[in-house]
Amino acid sequence: MRSVYSLVNLLKPYFEFYIVTSDKDLGCTESYKEITSDKLFEKEGIHYYFFSSEKLNSKNMLRVLKQIDPALIYLNSFWSFHFSISIVNIKNNFALDTPVLLAPRGMLGKGALGLKSLKKRLFLLLAKTLGWYKIILFHATQKQEEADIKAKFPYAKIRIAPNINSSPVLSNTSIKASKKLRLFFLSRVSEIKNLHFALELLKEIPPQYAIEYDIFGNIEHESYWAICKSIIASLPAHVQVSYKGEIPFHEVQHVISSYHFLLLPTLNENYGHSIVESLLSGCPVIISDQTPWTDLEENNAGFSIPLNDRQKFVEAIRSAADMDQSAFSKKSKAANDYICKKIDLNLVLTQYKTLFNDCIKNRPFNI
Repeated sequence: MRSVYSLVNLLKPYFEFYIVTSDKDLGCTESYKEITSDKLFEKEGIHYYFFSSEKLNSKNMLRVLKQIDPALIYLNSFWSFHFSISIVNIKNNFALDTPVLLAPRGMLGKGALGLKSLKKRLFLLLAKTLGWYKIILFHATQKQEEADIKAKFPYAKIRIAPNINSSPVLSNTSIKASKKLRLFFLSRVSEIKNLHFALELLKEIPPQYAIEYDIFGNIEHESYWAICKSIIASLPAHVQVSYKGEIPFHEVQHVISSYHFLLLPTLNENYGHSIVESLLSGCPVIISDQTPWTDLEENNAGFSIPLNDRQKFVEAIRSAADMDQSAFSKKSKAANDYICKKIDLNLVLTQYKTLFNDCIKNRPFNI
Protein backbone atom coordinates (compact mmCIF):
# COMPACT_ATOMS: atom_id res chain seq x y z
CA MET A 1 0.00 0.00 0.00
CA ARG A 2 1.65 3.21 -1.21
CA SER A 3 -0.21 5.30 1.41
CA VAL A 4 1.12 3.16 4.24
CA TYR A 5 4.62 2.92 2.80
CA SER A 6 4.92 6.69 2.33
CA LEU A 7 3.41 7.44 5.74
CA VAL A 8 5.81 5.09 7.55
CA ASN A 9 8.79 6.20 5.47
CA LEU A 10 8.17 9.86 6.30
CA LEU A 11 7.25 9.47 9.97
CA LYS A 12 9.41 6.61 11.28
CA PRO A 13 12.01 9.01 12.76
CA TYR A 14 9.23 10.32 15.05
CA PHE A 15 7.00 7.31 15.77
CA GLU A 16 7.51 3.59 16.36
CA PHE A 17 5.36 1.70 13.82
CA TYR A 18 3.80 -1.75 14.12
CA ILE A 19 2.11 -2.96 10.92
CA VAL A 20 -0.55 -5.62 11.51
CA THR A 21 -1.96 -7.18 8.35
CA SER A 22 -2.68 -10.39 6.45
CA ASP A 23 0.12 -12.62 5.16
CA LYS A 24 -1.52 -12.63 1.71
CA ASP A 25 -2.23 -9.92 -0.82
CA LEU A 26 -5.88 -9.17 -1.57
CA GLY A 27 -7.33 -11.89 -3.78
CA CYS A 28 -4.26 -14.15 -3.48
CA THR A 29 -4.02 -17.61 -1.92
CA GLU A 30 -0.23 -17.69 -1.47
CA SER A 31 1.51 -16.04 1.47
CA TYR A 32 4.13 -13.35 0.98
CA LYS A 33 7.65 -14.68 0.60
CA GLU A 34 10.36 -14.03 3.21
CA ILE A 35 7.99 -13.26 6.08
CA THR A 36 7.09 -15.03 9.30
CA SER A 37 3.35 -15.50 9.82
CA ASP A 38 1.63 -15.24 13.23
CA LYS A 39 4.69 -13.85 14.95
CA LEU A 40 5.80 -10.34 15.79
CA PHE A 41 9.15 -9.43 14.21
CA GLU A 42 11.19 -6.35 13.33
CA LYS A 43 12.91 -5.39 10.09
CA GLU A 44 14.73 -2.14 9.32
CA GLY A 45 13.18 -0.36 12.29
CA ILE A 46 9.56 -1.37 11.54
CA HIS A 47 7.66 -4.04 13.50
CA TYR A 48 5.38 -6.48 11.63
CA TYR A 49 2.70 -9.01 12.41
CA PHE A 50 1.33 -11.03 9.46
CA PHE A 51 -1.82 -13.00 10.23
CA SER A 52 -2.33 -16.37 8.55
CA SER A 53 -5.88 -17.14 7.42
CA GLU A 54 -6.15 -19.78 10.15
CA LYS A 55 -5.32 -17.37 12.97
CA LEU A 56 -7.11 -14.29 11.69
CA ASN A 57 -10.05 -13.71 14.07
CA SER A 58 -11.18 -11.12 16.61
CA LYS A 59 -9.81 -13.05 19.59
CA ASN A 60 -6.31 -13.23 18.16
CA MET A 61 -6.50 -9.64 16.91
CA LEU A 62 -7.23 -8.45 20.45
CA ARG A 63 -4.39 -10.59 21.79
CA VAL A 64 -1.91 -9.08 19.32
CA LEU A 65 -3.07 -5.52 19.97
CA LYS A 66 -2.69 -6.03 23.71
CA GLN A 67 0.77 -7.51 23.15
CA ILE A 68 1.83 -4.46 21.15
CA ASP A 69 0.06 -2.05 23.55
CA PRO A 70 0.10 0.87 21.07
CA ALA A 71 -0.48 4.54 21.89
CA LEU A 72 -2.70 4.80 18.79
CA ILE A 73 -4.39 2.34 16.43
CA TYR A 74 -4.57 3.59 12.82
CA LEU A 75 -7.04 1.77 10.55
CA ASN A 76 -6.30 2.08 6.83
CA SER A 77 -9.74 0.98 5.61
CA PHE A 78 -13.42 1.33 6.39
CA TRP A 79 -14.83 -1.90 4.93
CA SER A 80 -12.16 -4.46 5.84
CA PHE A 81 -13.88 -6.82 8.28
CA HIS A 82 -10.81 -8.06 10.15
CA PHE A 83 -8.67 -4.92 9.99
CA SER A 84 -11.34 -2.28 10.56
CA ILE A 85 -14.89 -3.37 11.43
CA SER A 86 -13.86 -6.02 13.97
CA ILE A 87 -11.45 -3.59 15.67
CA VAL A 88 -14.18 -0.95 15.88
CA ASN A 89 -16.36 -3.64 17.46
CA ILE A 90 -13.62 -4.52 19.97
CA LYS A 91 -13.31 -0.83 20.83
CA ASN A 92 -17.09 -0.51 21.31
CA ASN A 93 -17.04 -3.51 23.65
CA PHE A 94 -14.53 -1.64 25.85
CA ALA A 95 -11.88 -4.32 25.38
CA LEU A 96 -9.44 -1.59 24.26
CA ASP A 97 -8.86 1.85 25.75
CA THR A 98 -6.42 2.83 22.97
CA PRO A 99 -7.65 5.67 20.74
CA VAL A 100 -8.58 4.51 17.22
CA LEU A 101 -8.05 6.71 14.14
CA LEU A 102 -9.81 5.47 10.99
CA ALA A 103 -8.87 6.52 7.44
CA PRO A 104 -11.74 5.52 5.09
CA ARG A 105 -9.51 6.10 2.01
CA GLY A 106 -12.42 7.30 -0.12
CA MET A 107 -14.58 4.27 0.71
CA LEU A 108 -17.46 6.49 1.85
CA GLY A 109 -17.48 8.46 -1.40
CA LYS A 110 -20.44 8.36 -3.77
CA GLY A 111 -18.63 6.31 -6.42
CA ALA A 112 -17.38 3.72 -3.93
CA LEU A 113 -20.79 3.33 -2.29
CA GLY A 114 -22.41 2.75 -5.66
CA LEU A 115 -20.87 -0.75 -5.74
CA LYS A 116 -22.69 -3.37 -3.65
CA SER A 117 -24.67 -0.37 -2.48
CA LEU A 118 -27.57 -2.09 -0.72
CA LYS A 119 -25.33 -4.14 1.57
CA LYS A 120 -23.16 -1.11 2.34
CA ARG A 121 -26.10 1.21 2.95
CA LEU A 122 -27.72 -1.26 5.35
CA PHE A 123 -24.49 -1.52 7.32
CA LEU A 124 -24.06 2.27 7.41
CA LEU A 125 -27.66 2.73 8.57
CA LEU A 126 -27.20 0.19 11.34
CA ALA A 127 -23.82 1.64 12.38
CA LYS A 128 -25.24 5.16 12.48
CA THR A 129 -28.33 4.08 14.44
CA LEU A 130 -26.30 2.18 17.03
CA GLY A 131 -23.59 4.86 17.21
CA TRP A 132 -20.77 2.37 16.52
CA TYR A 133 -18.42 5.08 15.28
CA LYS A 134 -19.06 7.69 17.98
CA ILE A 135 -15.87 6.76 19.83
CA ILE A 136 -13.80 6.46 16.64
CA LEU A 137 -11.72 9.36 15.31
CA PHE A 138 -11.72 9.87 11.53
CA HIS A 139 -8.88 10.93 9.24
CA ALA A 140 -9.97 12.60 5.99
CA THR A 141 -7.42 13.47 3.35
CA GLN A 142 -9.35 16.42 1.88
CA LYS A 143 -12.52 18.48 2.34
CA GLN A 144 -14.67 16.33 0.05
CA GLU A 145 -13.83 13.22 2.06
CA GLU A 146 -14.68 15.11 5.27
CA ALA A 147 -18.10 15.91 3.75
CA ASP A 148 -18.56 12.25 2.71
CA ILE A 149 -17.86 11.09 6.28
CA LYS A 150 -20.17 13.73 7.77
CA ALA A 151 -22.96 12.68 5.40
CA LYS A 152 -22.89 9.17 6.89
CA PHE A 153 -21.90 10.03 10.48
CA PRO A 154 -22.94 13.60 11.39
CA TYR A 155 -21.45 13.16 14.87
CA ALA A 156 -18.02 12.10 13.55
CA LYS A 157 -14.86 13.69 14.94
CA ILE A 158 -12.71 14.40 11.88
CA ARG A 159 -9.27 15.84 11.22
CA ILE A 160 -7.84 16.53 7.76
CA ALA A 161 -4.30 15.73 6.67
CA PRO A 162 -3.48 15.21 2.98
CA ASN A 163 -2.40 11.86 1.60
CA ILE A 164 1.32 11.20 1.21
CA ASN A 165 3.42 10.06 -1.70
CA SER A 166 7.18 10.30 -1.18
CA SER A 167 8.19 9.05 -4.64
CA PRO A 168 10.89 10.95 -6.58
CA VAL A 169 10.44 13.06 -9.72
CA LEU A 170 11.53 11.33 -12.97
CA SER A 171 11.80 12.54 -16.55
CA ASN A 172 9.73 10.66 -19.10
CA THR A 173 11.89 8.56 -21.43
CA SER A 174 9.34 7.68 -24.12
CA ILE A 175 9.53 8.57 -27.81
CA LYS A 176 6.29 10.10 -29.13
CA ALA A 177 5.26 9.98 -32.78
CA SER A 178 2.04 11.55 -34.01
CA LYS A 179 -0.90 9.09 -34.35
CA LYS A 180 0.77 6.62 -31.97
CA LEU A 181 -0.05 6.38 -28.28
CA ARG A 182 1.15 4.14 -25.45
CA LEU A 183 -1.39 4.17 -22.62
CA PHE A 184 -1.30 2.29 -19.34
CA PHE A 185 -3.62 1.35 -16.49
CA LEU A 186 -2.05 1.10 -13.02
CA SER A 187 -4.37 -0.02 -10.24
CA ARG A 188 -6.11 -3.08 -8.93
CA VAL A 189 -8.40 -4.62 -11.54
CA SER A 190 -11.76 -3.98 -9.90
CA GLU A 191 -15.06 -2.42 -10.84
CA ILE A 192 -14.42 0.81 -8.95
CA LYS A 193 -11.38 1.54 -11.13
CA ASN A 194 -13.66 1.37 -14.21
CA LEU A 195 -11.29 -0.54 -16.48
CA HIS A 196 -14.17 -1.88 -18.58
CA PHE A 197 -15.23 1.69 -19.37
CA ALA A 198 -11.67 2.55 -20.47
CA LEU A 199 -11.64 -0.47 -22.78
CA GLU A 200 -15.02 0.46 -24.26
CA LEU A 201 -13.65 3.93 -25.05
CA LEU A 202 -10.87 2.41 -27.15
CA LYS A 203 -13.47 0.87 -29.48
CA GLU A 204 -14.31 4.41 -30.62
CA ILE A 205 -10.77 5.41 -31.63
CA PRO A 206 -10.51 5.64 -35.46
CA PRO A 207 -8.18 3.24 -37.32
CA GLN A 208 -5.65 5.92 -38.32
CA TYR A 209 -4.36 5.73 -34.74
CA ALA A 210 -2.12 2.98 -33.34
CA ILE A 211 -3.02 2.52 -29.67
CA GLU A 212 -1.32 0.34 -27.04
CA TYR A 213 -2.92 -0.08 -23.61
CA ASP A 214 -1.00 -2.06 -21.00
CA ILE A 215 -2.75 -3.08 -17.79
CA PHE A 216 -0.76 -3.29 -14.55
CA GLY A 217 -2.26 -4.44 -11.24
CA ASN A 218 -3.61 -7.39 -9.32
CA ILE A 219 -6.87 -8.98 -10.44
CA GLU A 220 -9.23 -8.52 -7.50
CA HIS A 221 -12.23 -10.35 -8.93
CA GLU A 222 -11.98 -12.95 -11.69
CA SER A 223 -15.61 -12.37 -12.70
CA TYR A 224 -14.90 -8.69 -13.41
CA TRP A 225 -11.69 -9.55 -15.26
CA ALA A 226 -13.70 -11.96 -17.44
CA ILE A 227 -15.91 -9.02 -18.50
CA CYS A 228 -12.82 -6.96 -19.33
CA LYS A 229 -11.28 -9.82 -21.35
CA SER A 230 -14.44 -10.15 -23.42
CA ILE A 231 -14.19 -6.44 -24.32
CA ILE A 232 -10.50 -6.81 -25.14
CA ALA A 233 -11.33 -9.65 -27.53
CA SER A 234 -13.75 -7.38 -29.39
CA LEU A 235 -11.34 -4.47 -29.91
CA PRO A 236 -10.21 -3.53 -33.45
CA ALA A 237 -6.76 -4.51 -34.73
CA HIS A 238 -5.25 -1.02 -34.33
CA VAL A 239 -5.85 -1.20 -30.55
CA GLN A 240 -3.52 -3.59 -28.74
CA VAL A 241 -4.26 -4.38 -25.07
CA SER A 242 -2.01 -6.49 -22.82
CA TYR A 243 -2.27 -7.54 -19.20
CA LYS A 244 1.20 -7.19 -17.65
CA GLY A 245 0.50 -8.30 -14.08
CA GLU A 246 1.89 -6.47 -11.07
CA ILE A 247 4.99 -4.28 -11.10
CA PRO A 248 7.51 -4.81 -8.27
CA PHE A 249 7.11 -1.94 -5.82
CA HIS A 250 10.52 -0.35 -6.43
CA GLU A 251 10.19 -0.53 -10.24
CA VAL A 252 6.83 1.22 -10.70
CA GLN A 253 8.05 4.66 -11.72
CA HIS A 254 10.83 3.41 -13.97
CA VAL A 255 8.34 1.21 -15.84
CA ILE A 256 5.62 3.81 -16.32
CA SER A 257 8.05 6.60 -17.31
CA SER A 258 8.34 4.85 -20.70
CA TYR A 259 4.62 5.38 -21.44
CA HIS A 260 2.81 8.45 -22.75
CA PHE A 261 -0.43 8.72 -20.71
CA LEU A 262 -2.26 7.05 -17.83
CA LEU A 263 -5.86 6.17 -18.74
CA LEU A 264 -7.83 5.67 -15.51
CA PRO A 265 -11.52 6.71 -15.58
CA THR A 266 -11.96 5.72 -11.92
CA LEU A 267 -15.32 5.92 -10.15
CA ASN A 268 -13.72 7.34 -7.00
CA GLU A 269 -10.29 8.29 -5.63
CA ASN A 270 -9.66 10.29 -2.48
CA TYR A 271 -6.05 10.65 -3.67
CA GLY A 272 -4.97 8.19 -6.38
CA HIS A 273 -1.35 7.12 -5.94
CA SER A 274 -1.16 5.82 -9.51
CA ILE A 275 -2.18 9.29 -10.72
CA VAL A 276 0.45 10.98 -8.56
CA GLU A 277 3.18 8.52 -9.57
CA SER A 278 2.29 9.00 -13.23
CA LEU A 279 2.63 12.77 -12.95
CA LEU A 280 5.87 12.38 -10.98
CA SER A 281 7.14 10.16 -13.84
CA GLY A 282 6.34 12.74 -16.50
CA CYS A 283 3.21 10.93 -17.71
CA PRO A 284 0.18 13.18 -18.19
CA VAL A 285 -3.12 11.54 -17.23
CA ILE A 286 -6.61 11.00 -18.66
CA ILE A 287 -8.82 10.47 -15.62
CA SER A 288 -12.35 11.06 -14.37
CA ASP A 289 -13.35 14.08 -12.33
CA GLN A 290 -13.92 11.82 -9.28
CA THR A 291 -10.45 12.59 -7.88
CA PRO A 292 -8.83 15.61 -6.18
CA TRP A 293 -6.90 16.36 -9.41
CA THR A 294 -9.56 18.39 -11.21
CA ASP A 295 -7.39 21.28 -12.49
CA LEU A 296 -5.20 19.26 -14.86
CA GLU A 297 -6.24 20.90 -18.13
CA GLU A 298 -5.59 24.45 -16.97
CA ASN A 299 -2.10 23.31 -15.98
CA ASN A 300 -1.49 21.35 -19.22
CA ALA A 301 -0.91 18.18 -17.17
CA GLY A 302 -3.71 16.02 -18.60
CA PHE A 303 -7.48 15.68 -18.67
CA SER A 304 -10.04 15.40 -15.84
CA ILE A 305 -13.38 14.47 -17.37
CA PRO A 306 -16.92 13.84 -16.07
CA LEU A 307 -17.82 10.16 -16.31
CA ASN A 308 -21.03 10.95 -18.19
CA ASP A 309 -19.10 12.73 -20.98
CA ARG A 310 -17.96 9.71 -22.97
CA GLN A 311 -17.19 11.76 -26.08
CA LYS A 312 -14.79 14.03 -24.22
CA PHE A 313 -12.82 10.96 -23.06
CA VAL A 314 -12.55 9.82 -26.70
CA GLU A 315 -11.47 13.32 -27.78
CA ALA A 316 -8.82 13.39 -25.02
CA ILE A 317 -7.37 10.07 -26.20
CA ARG A 318 -7.29 11.31 -29.81
CA SER A 319 -5.69 14.59 -28.71
CA ALA A 320 -3.00 12.66 -26.83
CA ALA A 321 -2.41 10.40 -29.85
CA ASP A 322 -2.09 13.40 -32.22
CA MET A 323 0.83 14.86 -30.24
CA ASP A 324 4.31 14.77 -31.72
CA GLN A 325 7.48 14.66 -29.62
CA SER A 326 7.64 18.42 -29.10
CA ALA A 327 4.03 18.76 -27.89
CA PHE A 328 4.31 15.68 -25.70
CA SER A 329 7.59 16.82 -24.10
CA LYS A 330 5.95 20.09 -23.08
CA LYS A 331 2.98 18.25 -21.58
CA SER A 332 5.28 15.78 -19.81
CA LYS A 333 7.27 18.62 -18.25
CA ALA A 334 4.00 20.31 -17.24
CA ALA A 335 2.91 17.08 -15.50
CA ASN A 336 6.12 17.08 -13.44
CA ASP A 337 5.74 20.77 -12.59
CA TYR A 338 2.07 20.43 -11.68
CA ILE A 339 2.50 17.66 -9.12
CA CYS A 340 5.65 19.21 -7.60
CA LYS A 341 3.65 22.35 -6.82
CA LYS A 342 0.91 20.26 -5.21
CA ILE A 343 3.14 18.21 -2.90
CA ASP A 344 4.86 19.84 0.09
CA LEU A 345 6.34 17.00 2.16
CA ASN A 346 7.58 19.27 4.96
CA LEU A 347 4.09 20.68 5.47
CA VAL A 348 2.56 17.19 5.30
CA LEU A 349 5.07 15.92 7.88
CA THR A 350 4.03 18.65 10.31
CA GLN A 351 0.34 17.92 9.75
CA TYR A 352 0.75 14.20 10.45
CA LYS A 353 2.86 14.73 13.54
CA THR A 354 0.14 17.03 14.88
CA LEU A 355 -2.62 14.60 13.85
CA PHE A 356 -1.06 11.57 15.55
CA ASN A 357 0.07 13.41 18.67
CA ASP A 358 -3.36 14.99 19.16
CA CYS A 359 -5.02 11.57 18.89
CA ILE A 360 -2.52 10.00 21.28
CA LYS A 361 -3.10 12.75 23.81
CA ASN A 362 -6.84 12.33 23.18
CA ARG A 363 -7.36 16.04 22.77
CA PRO A 364 -10.82 17.14 21.64
CA PHE A 365 -10.99 17.87 17.93
CA ASN A 366 -11.89 21.28 16.58
CA ILE A 367 -14.49 20.35 14.01
